[in-house]
Amino acid sequence: MSRYHFRPNGGAALMLVAALVGAGIALWSYLDRSSGIGGTAGAMLVVVASLLLALDALIFFFLPSGALRATIATLGFLGAIGTLVAAWFLHAWWLMAAMVLVALALILALAVRSRERAVRTA
Repeated sequence: MSRYHFRPNGGAALMLVAALVGAGIALWSYLDRSSGIGGTAGAMLVVVASLLLALDALIFFFLPSGALRATIATLGFLGAIGTLVAAWFLHAWWLMAAMVLVALALILALAVRSRERAVRTA
């Protein structure tokens, strides 16, 4: 049997939703020419970064604990922080809020997983 199977995790689900909301906000900002950042490369960058964070959350559902999961979590944190900084430069306040939620959800996902592991070994 494959060691990669679906593991329900509320933190990863919240991360997925927040990243998709962030991608929607960023896409709206990119398409809205009156926003001041419409059509800019920076706005498209945060759209792509938000979608990559959603992919990170999806991968998080399937990985067991280990080095690969830690790498994906680290990349998720770096992506959320980088997208948060980009949103700050773009003055996209709602996108900043979504990225803070992504980072908090990732912390929650890690806490839930480590708690489950501690309960199993006890």
